Amino acid sequence: MRFETKLAWRYFRARRKSLARFTSLVAVAGIAAGVASLIVAQSLAQGFASEMQNKILANTAHVSVFLKGGAEISDWQKIKQDLEKSNNVKEISATTYESAVIVGKQTTHYAVLRVSSDCELCAPNSSEIEISLGRELAENSDLQIGDEAEIITIENQFAPKTAKVRIKEIFQTGLYEYDASWIRISPEDFIRLKEQKEFTPTILSVSVENMYTADKTAGEIQQNLGENFKVVDWQQANQPLFAALSLERKFALAIISLIIFIAALNITTTLALLVNERRLDIAVLRTCGAKMKSLIVIFLLEGLFLGFAGILFGVITGLLACLAGNRFKIINLSKEVYSLSYIPFHTNLESILFIVFIAFFLCAAATVYPAYKASRIKPLENLRNY
Repeated sequence: MRFETKLAWRYFRARRKSLARFTSLVAVAGIAAGVASLIVAQSLAQGFASEMQNKILANTAHVSVFLKGGAEISDWQKIKQDLEKSNNVKEISATTYESAVIVGKQTTHYAVLRVSSDCELCAPNSSEIEISLGRELAENSDLQIGDEAEIITIENQFAPKTAKVRIKEIFQTGLYEYDASWIRISPEDFIRLKEQKEFTPTILSVSVENMYTADKTAGEIQQNLGENFKVVDWQQANQPLFAALSLERKFALAIISLIIFIAALNITTTLALLVNERRLDIAVLRTCGAKMKSLIVIFLLEGLFLGFAGILFGVITGLLACLAGNRFKIINLSKEVYSLSYIPFHTNLESILFIVFIAFFLCAAATVYPAYKASRIKPLENLRNY
């Protein structure tokens, strides 16, 4: 071990005067609080984004294919067969969304009929039309499994059509917007509800093997189908949401990094006090032949030791806070406002290492000036006073 490191470690462990000791504790505590806050904030933002992404993808398509005018796709079966031959395509289902109104026992609510060929409801085995309600919509309508209700749809944009239905199932997606408005119905029951001869979808929902390459698959599908169709992948469809979440994470990183920098300035104060305390030591070292570079390294290392202590305590505190948050489900939100009722903390090694790097860099920057001032002390002037 070089003598600069030995001296820096000895000075770091040595007992300081009251003021220097106080500023040292403040510096370590401030850096620890900043690092812990940054870990918690980034983990919370990552958890929210991951939960939203997982729940959206669990209930919507990776790639949606539809005509530009929103009309029905008459030759959808042929298109489906052609698309199933594409690489990365796992499954394709015919889907239609239609606005409706459900009439419960005492209340009436707006709803969205979601018709899909992969609907969980089985093919009808009775003359009744069976549907599946979102949990929030069922509670708001005061409907339970087995109850009878009415669904009102608009035919030809002006003629309402009313049909009686039976509640067969109540589902929960985890997203309030879906649970409070969605009604799932099989194509066979939809045909009877609309009194049509056959089911013709308006959307082809494509599920892919690798969702992170859905944009490339969407581009290939668009090229094959031509300009009459519009193809949207899940990233493009939810771009405003994920862009807002990404911007929020960046702002949180910038603001809390500024707080860490302010806390790191306490290291500057501490080192300035230590330099003043050790003027005699510095003078003796210079007299014995220590170079300016060695003195700079000694005080840089001592400042970095202080920063490292704060970073270490901050990482431990931040991880413990995230574990406690997940264990006791601390972050509970209003699902009507935030779509999710609970947000977990998602920590990952890459984010933690990035936070440690930022904090370490800020601590290193805070040590430069006092270390440089220590190297400029003139030995003879200080030895003369002792």
